[in-house]
Amino acid sequence: MVFALETYSSTIECNKIISLFESDNRTQPGICGDNEYLPHQKKSLDLYCSFNEPEFEQYNELIFPILKSKLDLFVEKYSFLKHLEPWNISTAYNIQKYTDGQGYFTPHCEHSSYYSNRILAWMIYFNDSPCGTEFPYQQTTLQAIQGNIAIWSASWTHPHKGVTPNIGVKYIATGWCEYFKESN
Repeated sequence: MVFALETYSSTIECNKIISLFESDNRTQPGICGDNEYLPHQKKSLDLYCSFNEPEFEQYNELIFPILKSKLDLFVEKYSFLKHLEPWNISTAYNIQKYTDGQGYFTPHCEHSSYYSNRILAWMIYFNDSPCGTEFPYQQTTLQAIQGNIAIWSASWTHPHKGVTPNIGVKYIATGWCEYFKESN
């Protein structure tokens, strides 16, 4: 079982991200892995972000530095990751809000034919919530504790889903690390 569950950042930073999300008019109903809206599988409000886009700078400056530092620690712990083909943090990530009764209802993994370059997944909880994330094969449920970050394999070995139906409100960011081709 490979998880890194580390404290992310301060309450102030987490609350700032929630406040930014709540005032952002670009949010939309959440989609599933193959870019489909399937409310029987996932019901959420999502903001699709990019570390490369200036319009997400307020989010990026709060998320990227700490994510990078936690991934560096993860790689130190699991040094085999240093010997793989070149990989890095994906530029794409999502910020998600789940309210009462919502959730990601079905087990899924982050690697698929549609997203074949993904090797790791990460998630940050921005608030305490009674409903975390289940990993059935690992017989583990991550508690949704404000400021915690989790990192795990994107592969089929780590299917996961939300603890559903969600109770209250849960805010998270989720993203990936993926292989990339170096320029010649």
